[in-house]
Amino acid sequence: MFDHIEWNVRKAFGKSPVCVHVGDVKECDIKRHPTYPKFRAEAISAGVRSAPTSRLWESLIAMGRLCDLDDDSTWRLVILDCIVPCFRLLSTRIARDFRVEREEIRSAMVATALEVWADTAVGVPPRHVRDRMVKAAFEVAFRYGSANSSEYSMDDIEIFVRPEISTPSSPLRATSIIDMSGIRDTGVAEQIRGERLGALLQGHGCFDAVRGFHDELRSGRRSGSVSQAVRATRLGRSRISDPNLYYYASDLYPPFIGLREAAGVMGIAESAAHRLIRAGQFPFPVARAGRSYKVSVKALMHFKDIPDAIVHVEDIENGALHANGGVR
Repeated sequence: MFDHIEWNVRKAFGKSPVCVHVGDVKECDIKRHPTYPKFRAEAISAGVRSAPTSRLWESLIAMGRLCDLDDDSTWRLVILDCIVPCFRLLSTRIARDFRVEREEIRSAMVATALEVWADTAVGVPPRHVRDRMVKAAFEVAFRYGSANSSEYSMDDIEIFVRPEISTPSSPLRATSIIDMSGIRDTGVAEQIRGERLGALLQGHGCFDAVRGFHDELRSGRRSGSVSQAVRATRLGRSRISDPNLYYYASDLYPPFIGLREAAGVMGIAESAAHRLIRAGQFPFPVARAGRSYKVSVKALMHFKDIPDAIVHVEDIENGALHANGGVR
């Protein structure tokens, strides 16, 4: 199991630089990034020395939480990969002393570590998460060995798959005469959703930047973020419209903003946001870059119940054109 975790993580990162601050080397203010083997060695060493005081582990836990919001297990696997070296020697010794299957013990340790990961999502400061995962895994290994039993429930391994989060209705619904919940034609609903957002962007006077984004999509200099799987299952008109011109509404915004700006959107003071982060009570994970914090715009949208709609270039532009009185 441990080798399988390591293989999957190394396959995901390859030989590219790894950014634990915001996830994307190009978006990060810190310009020097290690490859994954070097990063892993540093994380393992920092965890053994003192994870509660390690900025690296604080950032690592935050990245895992942010990926959870997107149903992405990559950084959760990274956390496991940086923890399981502590499990190898103990699981081998318990298997030998108690004459039980080593792989069964290791499976139990990983499942327990994932349980703790889920249980510490709220109310536990990121700096304490790693040590809690390790401690719980050690305890279950000793209990498993002393019971000398091969029976252990692996049901909780399903934590790898988060339940789908229902998307709230559009914030423009109150100003529209059309009730989206009553529309059964997915193609019509898709078109209205895009036109509403286009009208909103035009009303805020920021459509010139949107038009530039659309020009990049049309020229092929940039591709939409909507995957083929989503196109096939959720887009009503993808067979007759160019599927490469679909994108998420969040693509129009920067991936991260500063804590001060995020606190302003949330309606709290920046100092209060800092206190909540230190206490592990901030309502969603934040990324640490050096001495500052950055907030994922997608996470902030989830918190504010702002739907991250899938839209098409032409629908956005038609909505903006209508809001501008037909003037391009």
